[in-house]
Amino acid sequence: MAVIAVVVGFVALGQASSSSPNPLPTSDQAVPATVLAAVTNPRPQVLSAVGDGHVTDPLHLLPAGPMERGSDGKPLLLYLGADYCPFCAAERWSLVAALSRFGTFSNLHLMTSSSNDVFPDTNTFTFAGSSYSSPYLDFQAVETETRDRQPLQTPDATQQHLLETYDVPPYTSQTGGIPFLDFGNQLVAASSGYSPGLLQGMSWERIAAQLGAAASPQTQGILGNANWLTAGICRMTGNQPAALCTSAPIPALEAQLGGSSP
Repeated sequence: MAVIAVVVGFVALGQASSSSPNPLPTSDQAVPATVLAAVTNPRPQVLSAVGDGHVTDPLHLLPAGPMERGSDGKPLLLYLGADYCPFCAAERWSLVAALSRFGTFSNLHLMTSSSNDVFPDTNTFTFAGSSYSSPYLDFQAVETETRDRQPLQTPDATQQHLLETYDVPPYTSQTGGIPFLDFGNQLVAASSGYSPGLLQGMSWERIAAQLGAAASPQTQGILGNANWLTAGICRMTGNQPAALCTSAPIPALEAQLGGSSP
């Protein structure tokens, strides 16, 4: 899977989003309730039926070391991406679905990836300006640039250190690739687990409508990848909550993470 290099070190400026399939975002728009419900609460039967969705394990094991934790002491999941990035666009659908199994997002807004990139105008969300609450983990998201590649958010010193340490070969295929995910310094992922091409030309509503059908290619990609991400988070949290982390297909996927058993 191709990855996109990012240069970090900007000051925060602002964000933009959109609501129609292929527009230029000009104003903030919250995610419609129907779309939000579909992506944050997919049916358990569908998640189980999808399994890995024919998505190859996107996570890579890091050398054994202490768990990276947030300021609240909970295991830290770091996401670094950018609004223009089509691979980030695809990954956010899966990441929102996975993280919503452990906590709650607030203030998510619509976003469309750049028109001047591969897989142009991929409809998605942005984490800029959003918040997330969970009793199990600390999720930190940094969107470094806007849709038109203007500076947006800056990693703090800890986030920058994680990026420089683990967003490099052999842990990723390209230095500075995005999206980049660090699961408490236990696992990392770079790029999206499935191709943004699956979402091309589709509105948010149309993508969301697919998530009820396990055989849909979009559902296979989004939720198959989300199941892998869920397994990675369960590894971080010591398999908490137990009801989630012991339900199919998560234990089987967790046993395969990074090519070794937990």
